[in-house]
Amino acid sequence: MYNQTEGILSQYEIEIQEVVKGRGAFICDTNKGKKLLMPFRGSKEKGMLLYRFLVELEKKGFAVEQIELTKTLEAVSEDAYTGERFLLKSYVEGTEISPGKLNEMKDAVRMLAIYHNTAGQINLEVESSFHTDAVLEIWQRHYRELIKVRNYIRNRKKKTEFEQIYMKHFEHNRKAAEESLAMLEGIAENAVRGVFCHGDFNQHNVLICSGKYQMVHFENFVCNWPVSDLANFMRKMLEKNEWDEKLGMDLILEYDKYRSLQKEEYQQLYGLLLFPEKFWKVTNHYMSSRKTWISGRDIDKLKKVIEQEEKRLNFIENIFSFLG
Repeated sequence: MYNQTEGILSQYEIEIQEVVKGRGAFICDTNKGKKLLMPFRGSKEKGMLLYRFLVELEKKGFAVEQIELTKTLEAVSEDAYTGERFLLKSYVEGTEISPGKLNEMKDAVRMLAIYHNTAGQINLEVESSFHTDAVLEIWQRHYRELIKVRNYIRNRKKKTEFEQIYMKHFEHNRKAAEESLAMLEGIAENAVRGVFCHGDFNQHNVLICSGKYQMVHFENFVCNWPVSDLANFMRKMLEKNEWDEKLGMDLILEYDKYRSLQKEEYQQLYGLLLFPEKFWKVTNHYMSSRKTWISGRDIDKLKKVIEQEEKRLNFIENIFSFLG
């Protein structure tokens, strides 16, 4: 019987002693230390670019996970039967930071600022689809998806509780999305040069390892505005803390201490936080699920988004009016 994990690991010049299934990945004890085998959704070219980028980061003194090359010197291995792609990389042991601890959140954004400073010193040629303008298209697509779902629900004769709540609050979120896009598109040409951003900077991807902080899971890295990482992290932390204004200000000012934010970057941050990303996520999950039965959990998530909306908008207005 074919064992996929064994088949993938056989592509590496490495001795495997034990393999344990972890959360969405495999932890491997090897003669080169612990490694993590995990799925990779990107192309082989992006995998090699990530390998080169992580090597350059470490050369510049920023401790980061490293990718193991295959016997044929590829960064990405591939299942011969399914075509699934994988990365084998360093296994970093540590504890995720807590959204309830201010010092850990501030330490994380401090590390993020230092990371962006370091990443800005690395120049690697990339395809146009990897640049900031391509990333902006993602937000434009999210907006179109909101409209598409609205049109779909509007044409349904018998609406579920989820759909009724969604339609009641759709117009407000559409306006916020349009304002966000107008701002981001308006400043795109004069924006700060993009750097290789982490792409998914949140509490799950920041570990405390023997008292030191380390970023992990760079699989979504992309050339983008540096504040896109900051906006993503702030959104996650603030959702967990009811959009607390003092916390938001503390995080922005801590980042600014180590990487000074320019005026346009405050505008970018405003635009990114204004987009109703959580509302879109609920929308996206709805479209990919059965419409005949919506779980109570999905309804609760939608209600939570709506419950926090006034606090979210007040936060954005108050923080950015203060920052000018």
